[in-house]
Amino acid sequence: MELRNLRTFRTVAILNSFNRAADVLYYAQSTVSEHIRLLEEDLNVRLFKRMGKRIHLTEAGEKLLSYAQKMLDIEEELKVDVAGQTEPHGSLSIRIPISITTQFMPSIILSFHKRYKKIGLDFLSCSYFSLKQELQSGMLNLAFIILDSFHDVSLETEALYPIPLVLVTNSDSELASKKPLTLQDLKNEVMYIAKHDCSYRLMFEKILTERKINPEMIIELNSIESIKRCILEGSGYSLLPRITVLEEIKDGLLIDLSLLTEIKNPKLLMIWNKERPTSPILKAFMETTKDYFSQIKPVQY
Repeated sequence: MELRNLRTFRTVAILNSFNRAADVLYYAQSTVSEHIRLLEEDLNVRLFKRMGKRIHLTEAGEKLLSYAQKMLDIEEELKVDVAGQTEPHGSLSIRIPISITTQFMPSIILSFHKRYKKIGLDFLSCSYFSLKQELQSGMLNLAFIILDSFHDVSLETEALYPIPLVLVTNSDSELASKKPLTLQDLKNEVMYIAKHDCSYRLMFEKILTERKINPEMIIELNSIESIKRCILEGSGYSLLPRITVLEEIKDGLLIDLSLLTEIKNPKLLMIWNKERPTSPILKAFMETTKDYFSQIKPVQY
């Protein structure tokens, strides 16, 4: 498998076009097609599928794109090191809950970029069940999740910051007015789940399963803002990091149902593969992240 072919593949994948990739790479279109054909033969998979006049990555193509980026980054690092240049090059792939990206990552990114201007950062949405495989394979460099704890013999975990969770509903809903309220009262209500803030839902789903509580309907949405809008304009409830709903609770629009005494000390956990060498780039990002959280005080609720 040649790096030249991987570079061609990455360009086609980014531009979604063989013709445009040929223009950018100064190749004939037949050369681009030949590079992709050789890759597909090496891997014995199809990398692209055609839909009308457009092309899209297959599932195998999506996986290869992450690996191709890493291999080309390594090539760039090698050239820089051999040439004696001091400025690091490369990129990092990081899985992280969208609530953490929104609330904390802008400051961390700015701080990191001031020191490492040639490093790319690819933030991916939360995918709890694939974390171990992705970290072990090297497809993923680092992961963040919101849980009380996480243990795996091949992975290293460090707790960074407390992330209290809250069960919220519309201030006008029956749940908000019911006294006393118990978890059993959630049976006949709609439960909203943040699809890309996935890790902490496991703690709540475990509690509901143990209590044999089945919500009337479960709706998964792709953002916390969408969940808040749905609850504010209708009914139902959701488990969310409290920091994401502070203003709505303060303004009386959402009500904290105070039903989560079983969930103890959820935290933001940073996870990486201790069985693979930690690159200087990854170490630098991890240190920048730890420095940031060490300097901010937990939010007072």
